[in-house]
Amino acid sequence: MWRDPGAPADSFYKVRPECTDVPKTRFKIKAGRTLSARKWHTAFTQEGYLDMGKTLSRIQRGGVHPSIRGEVWEFLLGCYDPKSTFEEREQIRQGRR
Repeated sequence: MWRDPGAPADSFYKVRPECTDVPKTRFKIKAGRTLSARKWHTAFTQEGYLDMGKTLSRIQRGGVHPSIRGEVWEFLLGCYDPKSTFEEREQIRQGRR
């Protein structure tokens, strides 16, 4: 069975210009395995509640796509309750600033 080797993750993680001897990463972003932005946004209900069970199993199987990594980690670290709404999370964000 042929599998997609994945896209290199180098394009998502920028290296500072003064660092010249950084090796290329061996990590690949494999389609269908990582939690994509589309899957992440569909995990929320209309009110803004997150289905954490479905999301966690996807993260355990393939990780998180770099484009949504920061947003996902806020939930994984407990900054936001999965049962919070969009408005409640926005209030928490404003309070932190």
